[in-house]
Amino acid sequence: MRKTRARSFPVLMMTLAFFAGLVYFIVNLTVHSAEWSSIPWNAHLSDKSGLENAGMILDRNGIVLARSEDGKRIYNDDEDIRKACLHVVGDDGVNIATAIQTLYRSELSGYNFIWGLGSPDMVNESKDITLTIDSSVQKAAYQALGDRRGAVVVYNYKTGEVICMVSTPTYDPAEKPDDIETNDQYEGAYINRAVSASYPPGSTFKLVTAAAALENIEGVEKREYDCTGTDMVGGKEIICYEASGHIDFQEALMYSCNSYFARLAFELGKDRMTDQAEKMGFNTAIKFDGIETIKSTYDVSKATDNELAWSGVGQYTVLESPVNMAIRSAAIANGGTPVMPKLIKSGVSGVSTGNDSTAAGQMMSEGTADKLKNMMDYTVLNYYGKSSFSDSLDVCAKTGTAEVGEGQSAHAWVTGFTKDEDCPLAFSVIVENGDSGFRAAVPVAAQVLEAAEDAVSNRIS
Repeated sequence: MRKTRARSFPVLMMTLAFFAGLVYFIVNLTVHSAEWSSIPWNAHLSDKSGLENAGMILDRNGIVLARSEDGKRIYNDDEDIRKACLHVVGDDGVNIATAIQTLYRSELSGYNFIWGLGSPDMVNESKDITLTIDSSVQKAAYQALGDRRGAVVVYNYKTGEVICMVSTPTYDPAEKPDDIETNDQYEGAYINRAVSASYPPGSTFKLVTAAAALENIEGVEKREYDCTGTDMVGGKEIICYEASGHIDFQEALMYSCNSYFARLAFELGKDRMTDQAEKMGFNTAIKFDGIETIKSTYDVSKATDNELAWSGVGQYTVLESPVNMAIRSAAIANGGTPVMPKLIKSGVSGVSTGNDSTAAGQMMSEGTADKLKNMMDYTVLNYYGKSSFSDSLDVCAKTGTAEVGEGQSAHAWVTGFTKDEDCPLAFSVIVENGDSGFRAAVPVAAQVLEAAEDAVSNRIS
């Protein structure tokens, strides 16, 4: 009897394992069948693109960005719009991992669990996806960047709708270059720099250090300092771009004094700086509408005192994505809590337009956000000049010039938001190796904000 029981036990375990595996397979088949059916190497897809009969992709105004006709994918008639929207829309293949035509290929192709890719019209409600982007603003951003590498993000910080997300270099999805794999002009063209690239943030990170100081150091707003252009922190030199003279907290941000913010970071210490950085989106990937961004990183665990000080001005090993920077500005505009980005306005059945991000939540107190808003406003009015951005919009901003070493010109940044109720936009711009945030990134932001104002004002959805 005991022998029978001993022999039956392995059989029982094998039977249970078989049924567990069967359940696992059925669940995976149900959940992932649409994804598996539309992979580009599926032999049932005639041209291996999966888009020959796919639905349309439209911008927020109903302008067609991509459609299928006679078994071929057709893109917008305007070449600049095609190039500007490439990293959001995608191409015929799956070259751009974060593009709509990559992430939602099965939905665009009309996949049905029963009928597969050959769903009859009667069971296929819609295969079209409408995006939140405005193609005219996309075009303006693409033209403003020109032949420089970089990215632009603009989104409505009240509704979360992404108005503009442009990355360069780009290419024409209707006429993909034959030499794209070998021509240096297209190096990195498959990457959406807005969400999949991170850079040293330079002086834009002083907003994080300022927030940490406001949250943790009593009376910091009244702290004064004599900037001579250099200072010693942690036994090594901190260098400013210029000697700012006798300044207070607000003026330190306006003049972007490295020494002032380096001293703050050193005083705050690793734990409080890390805590504030993580509240403001660092060390966590952001997810929205199926897109998972690269992590912005802040790690000073092995930093010396001088390296910790440099981290407070956005150098050392600090890295940030353009989309995270825009979200941080949105948080300042929104009283400390950002509305997360949203790229899909409406879509086919089964497409989730909800936002899922561990970066959501309060990034700072409302009081701190209001103080940073006032400081950024003060910087624009008294240093950059209102006309540098827009004569008709009230813009709060902070530039950054991030050193990258190896004899290369610095990356140029600007981030900020508008205070206008009928045009509430948060933005970030990076121009790789642009040398100066004010000279290279601000003019790009100004052109894009002008286009966005025309497109968005008085018709926020």
